Amino acid sequence: MNADDIRKVAVVGGGLMGSGIAQEFATAGYDVALQDISTAQLDSALTRMRENLTMLAEHGLVDAGFIDGIVAGITPATSLESTVSDADIVIEAATEDVEVKQGLFRSLSELCPSHTILATTTSAIHPDVFADATDCPDRVIVTHFGIPNYLIPLVEMARAEKTSDETSAVVFALLEKIGKRPIVMKRPLQGFIANRLQFAMMREALNIISQGAATPEDIDTAIQNNFGRRYGITGPLAIFDMSGLNVVLKVAGQTVPHLATSDAPFDYIREKVTDGKLGLSTGEGMYHWTSESAAALRRRLTDGLVAIEKWTRAQEGQ
Repeated sequence: MNADDIRKVAVVGGGLMGSGIAQEFATAGYDVALQDISTAQLDSALTRMRENLTMLAEHGLVDAGFIDGIVAGITPATSLESTVSDADIVIEAATEDVEVKQGLFRSLSELCPSHTILATTTSAIHPDVFADATDCPDRVIVTHFGIPNYLIPLVEMARAEKTSDETSAVVFALLEKIGKRPIVMKRPLQGFIANRLQFAMMREALNIISQGAATPEDIDTAIQNNFGRRYGITGPLAIFDMSGLNVVLKVAGQTVPHLATSDAPFDYIREKVTDGKLGLSTGEGMYHWTSESAAALRRRLTDGLVAIEKWTRAQEGQ
């Protein structure tokens, strides 16, 4: 099988991740089935996709005349069997719970045709956990999308021990066909690449705050107005070469010995979670939030990602 043989895409899970993936494949012209156990969740997913597409159309990233056809190309269902019975690839986007996901992969192994590729969007769980739950480990692979996935191009791929070269090549080519930027880990590490890098930075941010050296506002300002701007254009290792590795090594020698190496800095967040301060959903987390300020944050993030996407397309001559 090759990427051109993929006709039917099934997505399991109608939350933010699953609905975004369904939206992307439908936008690319694929026949998409979206499954969730909740009819209300499926209704919300279709509404959310239409809102996303309308927003993208307003920014010139999608033709508004295609929106109805894109949404119509997605078939919602509560039955897992009917959703995956004729799928060429199934992308599981259920809650990040090992037992739930393993159970789904056992079911998918029984319900899907013999050629179907089984992908999971897990953000941290080792792919062998899912492959070992099936009788087709050669067709199991991780495809970790970012959120919002219709504006974040990266997809991290991680092979299980028995994932075949064909499966990896087909999925890589398929993702490229819908405009994603896949990378394949040479060997899977817990948390893959993006989360390991993000949480390494987060640990040090919390370490600085916990020592009373800076406030959350200071941390966000430093990142937004310094290296965060560069990293949207080119990666840190390319920046290292621009700076000179001799300079990088000298600064590292002065800084790295003083960085946090345990999970103790996360006690700062543990205390907030214990106190019910979860973030936007509760009105307080690292910051205090009103409904207006939360909406403004979401708009700011979306507008920024749209601007980066437009800039990227212009650079690539699209």
